[in-house]
Amino acid sequence: MKKGPAGRPRGKVADGLGKALQNEADGREFYRMAAKSARTDGVRQMFEFLREEEERHYELILAQMGRMAEGKPLRLVRPASGKKEIRKFSGPLFPPDFVARGKRAEGEAAALSIGMTLEKKAIEQFSALRRTVKGDPAAEKLFDGLIAWEREHLTVLTRQYEQLREMYWEDARFWPF
Repeated sequence: MKKGPAGRPRGKVADGLGKALQNEADGREFYRMAAKSARTDGVRQMFEFLREEEERHYELILAQMGRMAEGKPLRLVRPASGKKEIRKFSGPLFPPDFVARGKRAEGEAAALSIGMTLEKKAIEQFSALRRTVKGDPAAEKLFDGLIAWEREHLTVLTRQYEQLREMYWEDARFWPF
């Protein structure tokens, strides 16, 4: 492993992890803002959970960069608490009459859409990094784990977005066929 300034690892994986680190920081701050502006407790809790997850990703990536600097193999360590906690956001978070009661949820819809875009970007980025480490089982496992983790976030956001979209369609009496 080549080392850059101040012993920082260099190379495709190190550069990719550096970019991922910035993306996780951006995601963390986005989810913080989304949680503050959410209009329902369930959605607020989901965005706060995602903010915490982005912080865990950030710390994990920092740890991996440190392992690389020390010449150690990459290793994914995912807290079990996050795996269990994400399940509570798989069901509907918006009350059934949220839109019908005149609640304007454009902010929530936009935040869900932006969150989905961030998660898709992370999946693409980790997938590209996964391809660069082919043949390194430890690194492959790390990126497979990160990809799966990001897909869980995308699934939760997508479910909530689709629920909200269906509510708008129902309220507008619009049924695409």
